Amino acid sequence: MERTRVRKVQLPLTLHQQIAVLDQYVGPVSPAHVFQGRIHNSPGLIGELMVAGESDPGFFGLPIRFTIGQKVEDEEDARTIRAKAEELWQECRDQARTNPSRAAELREKYLRAIDTRLLENPVVRVKVYGKKGADRAEDEALKRLNHRGILRRYACLVDPALGTCLFFEAFRGKTLEHIVRRRVEKRLGPLPIAAIAHIGCQLAQALTHAHQHDVVHGDLQPVNVLVEDPSEEDVRKGRAKGIVKIGGFGVPPRPSSEGLQFLAPEQLDGGVPTFASDVYQLGTMLWVLAAGRLPYEPMSRDELKLRLSSTDPHPNRVHHFRAEIAPKLEAVIEAARDKDPKKRWPLPKVLEQLTELYASKVFTLDDAPRSSIAEELLTRAATNIALKDFFRAVETLDVARDFVGGAEGEVKNRYEALLKQVQPNRAAVEALRRVHKQHIAPVDRLMEEIYDRYGRGKPILRDEDKGVMLEADGNVVIEKRSLIDYILQHTSAAIHELGKLDGELIGDMHRKMIDRASSQEEACSDLVARLVKFGEDYLRKGQ
Repeated sequence: MERTRVRKVQLPLTLHQQIAVLDQYVGPVSPAHVFQGRIHNSPGLIGELMVAGESDPGFFGLPIRFTIGQKVEDEEDARTIRAKAEELWQECRDQARTNPSRAAELREKYLRAIDTRLLENPVVRVKVYGKKGADRAEDEALKRLNHRGILRRYACLVDPALGTCLFFEAFRGKTLEHIVRRRVEKRLGPLPIAAIAHIGCQLAQALTHAHQHDVVHGDLQPVNVLVEDPSEEDVRKGRAKGIVKIGGFGVPPRPSSEGLQFLAPEQLDGGVPTFASDVYQLGTMLWVLAAGRLPYEPMSRDELKLRLSSTDPHPNRVHHFRAEIAPKLEAVIEAARDKDPKKRWPLPKVLEQLTELYASKVFTLDDAPRSSIAEELLTRAATNIALKDFFRAVETLDVARDFVGGAEGEVKNRYEALLKQVQPNRAAVEALRRVHKQHIAPVDRLMEEIYDRYGRGKPILRDEDKGVMLEADGNVVIEKRSLIDYILQHTSAAIHELGKLDGELIGDMHRKMIDRASSQEEACSDLVARLVKFGEDYLRKGQ
């Protein structure tokens, strides 16, 4: 199977020696393809595990020396194991015809020998790498791991027709990437912060297990994380706990523009994945889940490398998009994704802090005592001032006002000192807020509605959205502007008003607002050029 195309196969597909029957194609997972099916010849699979040094031939009653992890090198011993496996497989088939209850007992016995989890869920997934230089890195990594938060590997064998086949558990769930994408499509917003803390704890626990066994993941991102779909019975009995599992160990990072954003700066510079780069990827993934967007706009590897090589902190923090996030949770996320691997928190500290936060249930500002929130908000404001992000500093101090309340002493003094620091910036910040409220926010809502119509195959302009032109005595008077002109008028006004403001008094938000207004204007013009004929957005009336 090639990486860039799906090899056409007829289903159901039976593997060599009838070891498994694959009856469903799940999809491509670069550089392989994944199928779902069931183990058929379980003695045959056990025999291959014995030859690979993963199971004791004594289970078959064979006096062959066994050292775990040491492959059977003697060809005669390997033939003996496979012959015995074939004999036991024949017994299973005979019993299925004459004594079904005995056949069921034998099947349970052999599935238990492979992995007890197969008794609850006999369905397996098989990742087919093909014959061309299959990389066994994922198999070698998963062999050493056994944790509820890591996708369970059952076996790996070479099929004469398909090449390397990795058997692993058929986890009932969806990738985080799928969940996030669906939330975007349904306009549900980012995941709840409590859910993100829950996911973060589980991921940190699973990653800790891997690191304790000297295994680096190297490509931790939403596409490699699965979240369990609870069964109806689980929901009914209140057992739905949202189990999270990591897959994709040892798989080379994806080169897509989105995938690059999860790589640590040292990986972009050609470095190999390390424990520290795994922590960066964990922090970045939690940032993306909380913010509901990527940290940077899509860009080339070289452009992203240039941005991340800067000694400046990341320009965006979670509270820029989720003001309600508890500062301590945000601090853990930001410490995990520090650009400098020497300053980046080690995984044990990340796990400890996430566990404490999850136990305390303090995920948002509303969850924490008011006094501690005030202190944390003031720290956040001081950080924004240090970064010359005066818009966010003013915004944070405005939120802090309600929490400082009647506070006395150090907290109140600190609050008032910070207010004085941003006083020269407040007028410019308020002006920017007015531009956003009067011009940019209304256009955002209108463009969202237009794109929704376009996505549903409906005309982007209704009759009430069209302007009205009055024609009389050769003159044309616009009685009502069209929705398109209304949008362009707002974007033009926004760009004009923003141009009069001093960006130094506001910070990076000034540039972002200009970029936003410009992109609104460009998007509207592009959509109209493609979908609206000239003059079609106006109705002409005569007097």
